[in-house]
Amino acid sequence: MKKKALAFVLIVLGAAGLSANSSATAQQPGLPYDPTYRVPVAQQNPEVLPPGIVVNNNNPGVANPGAVGTPAPTVPANPVNYPGVANPGTIGTAAPSVTPNPVNADELLMDNGLWEGASVGPGCAICGGGSSVPPPDWYVEQNARVLTRSRPEAFGIGFVFNTEVANNVGAEVMASDSAAPNISGVWGMTLGHYFARDTQNRDHFVEFTFWGLNNWTDEASYDGGRVAVYNSSSQKTGEHGNLYSGYAVTEVQNSLNVTVPVLNGSLVYGFDRADEETIRYTSSTNNLELNGRFTPRGREDRLVLQPNGKWRQECQPGRYISYLYGVRFFQLNEAFNFHSKGRSDVFDPTTGQLIDSQTYTGDYDIVTHNNLLGLQVGLDITFRECRWAWGFHGKVGPYVNFSDQASDITAGVEYSPSFIRRLAWSKHTSSLIGEAGIQGTYKFRPNLVGRASYDFMWVSGVALAPEQLQFTTNPVNTINDNGFLFMHGATLGLEWLW
Repeated sequence: MKKKALAFVLIVLGAAGLSANSSATAQQPGLPYDPTYRVPVAQQNPEVLPPGIVVNNNNPGVANPGAVGTPAPTVPANPVNYPGVANPGTIGTAAPSVTPNPVNADELLMDNGLWEGASVGPGCAICGGGSSVPPPDWYVEQNARVLTRSRPEAFGIGFVFNTEVANNVGAEVMASDSAAPNISGVWGMTLGHYFARDTQNRDHFVEFTFWGLNNWTDEASYDGGRVAVYNSSSQKTGEHGNLYSGYAVTEVQNSLNVTVPVLNGSLVYGFDRADEETIRYTSSTNNLELNGRFTPRGREDRLVLQPNGKWRQECQPGRYISYLYGVRFFQLNEAFNFHSKGRSDVFDPTTGQLIDSQTYTGDYDIVTHNNLLGLQVGLDITFRECRWAWGFHGKVGPYVNFSDQASDITAGVEYSPSFIRRLAWSKHTSSLIGEAGIQGTYKFRPNLVGRASYDFMWVSGVALAPEQLQFTTNPVNTINDNGFLFMHGATLGLEWLW
């Protein structure tokens, strides 16, 4: 009787200990899911367990008493297959080989608690992500932007003179910013690849980013009137256009230092006494980046009890930060053209007959290039709510700008200019590029994410084409690289992960 009572007590204590250990292990928060989990060897060893104790295949680690003193009964194989988990079968015999089955949607829900051997899904049951899902090996984003940009510095180019009397310098009708490129479409892409995980549990990626292939173009024009010229006897001696350029105004003001009629100043025929003036401004950008990005692993997924009594694995919402560092090349190319045209007629003061007529043209063509190369750092701050996420991003860095400009100036009789100047200069100087924006994402599928953002970008120390104008008959070879460019606009894109 004592031996039977002692055996019964050992059986009860062993079953209680195994059950408590299984429940405590399953309820520990934050334990990562191990698909290769099996019952510890000590619990499978028949020398440790009392005779007649077998492992319940439906509940790993829970003892199932059999008849004392009799061989352990054979337990049928568990009909539920768990990926990578072999069915131990009967104690004392080799575990049969089980072919892993892929996890299906039903196994994302855990019936009656983890401690009963329910299957944990590969990630968040809502979005398919989470800390238990490995980072993507590759990802690519395609996007389209609508960007608008700032205007160049404003100063007068064209002036109109309605009467040519003393102290009349006329009104400004054309400025360097009259042609203001407004909106342009931009195409962009980012290609990324996962390459390492460090000892601080951070995932590292390498990214290549390009956006550009855009053109801002705008033009402006002004049509003037005709001005008649009379001699002291009030006889008409000539007629010409009433539009003048910065040449006339600059020459008069610089040489005499007073406001006088343009007739008494220096004129560049073709630009001055014109009938029409036109400006055209074109600008384009290209941006290339090679960046490294590292992202700390997120908090472990949580288990949420649903109203139907089932547990569901969900990713942790909250704030997440990723960091960026890399090399950037930014290109800004511009062209500016100032064109004017006028006709000058000469009359016989006695008869009033037209005795001569000449057409004059003037063209001021400017081309500038800016090639900025430098380093940058940045970060993304994301507030995640499973499928939805929103946040802020920013980048900044110092650059060297390799800039140059070339200007061709011709003016005079049409097809036979007499005023010809060729200017060219190059320079390299320091610059700064900063970028910031707000963004939002939505995960349509675990491997397909939609993105939307509004971005701001500024570039200092660049050579803008209109700011290279020199209204002087003796221009010098130089370059003005003190320009400032500001761009902003909306972006829509799709990101694929695999």
